Amino acid sequence: MKIITVTAMHGRHNTVAECIERMPFIDKVFIYSTDEDGAFLQTQDVFAMAKYRNNPLSYKWNMAIRTLQQIDFDAVILLGSDDYIDEAFLEYVERTIPNFDMIGFKDIYFQHNKGLYYWGGYTNNRRGEPAGAGKVYSRKFLECIKWNLFDVARDRGLDKISWQRVKQAKANVHITSLKQNGLMLVDIKDGLGMTPFNKFKGLQKISNKNT
Repeated sequence: MKIITVTAMHGRHNTVAECIERMPFIDKVFIYSTDEDGAFLQTQDVFAMAKYRNNPLSYKWNMAIRTLQQIDFDAVILLGSDDYIDEAFLEYVERTIPNFDMIGFKDIYFQHNKGLYYWGGYTNNRRGEPAGAGKVYSRKFLECIKWNLFDVARDRGLDKISWQRVKQAKANVHITSLKQNGLMLVDIKDGLGMTPFNKFKGLQKISNKNT
């Protein structure tokens, strides 16, 4: 079972480097937009990379998905450039994805100012939906939708676009919890991301030091 990650990046080299360093156990594919980012990625442990314009962001992500057609893999984990997983996450995906088109996790951990925090998921009308990071798609499903996961031009709301695409395709989806399965998926809040740390309500502090 060959699992890879794919990430769209734009700057934030220190954060990207930390996330790459924390995941030596998996092949990582990157889409970038500037020559500076391309030169940076050449110094990193990256399996493959391609260049595409940064706007609209949904098209950049769609190009990331389409690039995967040229790579041998069974399933892909979508990670932001400020996200990392642990080996238990990878092992869970390897065991579980053969039975599904997609796996999503409704909760997530945040790393902020050397503290680790837990967010239990949406409590509004999106309750039960997977969080943005860490969605897993099988190659067979991506082939089924013709590698067209982000099919609307948007710079925000990409989670909604892909979730609608999954529902339209009547995908066989498994939504679960990181915490219940003892898995780590961490979003580093360095102040440069799209959603500020203080926008998340109901955070639970786990520890004062990085994992």
